[in-house]
Amino acid sequence: MPGIVGLITKIPRKQALERLVQMLHTLCHESFYTTGTWIDETSGFYVGWTAHGSGSWNEMPLRNERGDVTLVFSGEEFPAPGRRQALRDRGHDLELDGPSYLVHLYEEDPSFPVGLNGRFHGFLADRHRKAAVLFNDRYGMHRI
Repeated sequence: MPGIVGLITKIPRKQALERLVQMLHTLCHESFYTTGTWIDETSGFYVGWTAHGSGSWNEMPLRNERGDVTLVFSGEEFPAPGRRQALRDRGHDLELDGPSYLVHLYEEDPSFPVGLNGRFHGFLADRHRKAAVLFNDRYGMHRI
């Protein structure tokens, strides 16, 4: 089942990685699933994800230009027409298809992720604001 798993911990890296791999393994029901991990040992963040095969949603983790905001996102989001182009016009480096716009949307929308539309969940780490956010869609359709 595609999704994300993770730990926020101060246990030693080796133990945290063992636990992360064990959790990630429980989501890999099919041989065509792809997996990935992102670790910020200083903050104690250990995040893993699975996705269906190849595709733009396998571009995780997403990062802003400065590298101080990282987003792991699973699911689907249907942006308003022109949203990606508007972010690009304001100077953000992003593709016009795929999920790369989401991390930039977070930077510009103080209500993020409230304005997102779809079935999803995600984990966002912001070093600048010293914040971490675990979120899911408003109806809990893409369960955490």
